[in-house]
Amino acid sequence: MLNCLMSIAVRGPVLGSGRSAGRGLTFVEILVATLLLAMVFAIGWTISSAFLGVRKVRDYEVAVALATQAIEAVRAARHRELGSDKDGRKDTLLADFSSAGQPFDDEAGEGFVPVVKVGAVEFKREIFISDAPSLLEPLPSGLKVIRVVISWKAVEDGAPVVFEAVTTHADLW
Repeated sequence: MLNCLMSIAVRGPVLGSGRSAGRGLTFVEILVATLLLAMVFAIGWTISSAFLGVRKVRDYEVAVALATQAIEAVRAARHRELGSDKDGRKDTLLADFSSAGQPFDDEAGEGFVPVVKVGAVEFKREIFISDAPSLLEPLPSGLKVIRVVISWKAVEDGAPVVFEAVTTHADLW
């Protein structure tokens, strides 16, 4: 028993981890700690990248929905109600899409507005309508080319992003 107490006194104070006060960390212990920290940082980076990817996909979904809304409104309208980029009429679907001050644009959110804000992102919707050229010169083609451009700035870096949809509308009425 006395030998055991003597050996403890000679070795010095023992810390709670079982190592003596004068001894440092081994290379293996430092390597394991470094690998654990690297794994924690890699998992955090992966999760943050996934959140950025989800945000980008959500922004594209909103842009597709805004373009689809415009295209469906064009499909439901009569050919003469569409208007075109060249005529300056105020009673056309193109004029309704180009301004936010139409009588339909009340608090219920009906009508079409050129800028739609979703969260922190502002989506700008532009509609361009032009007459398709006819292969027979004296006759009109009866076809209009509809181009819907949705633009916004990416939240993560402020880079401009553009989504464009193009369709046609035939004069069937």
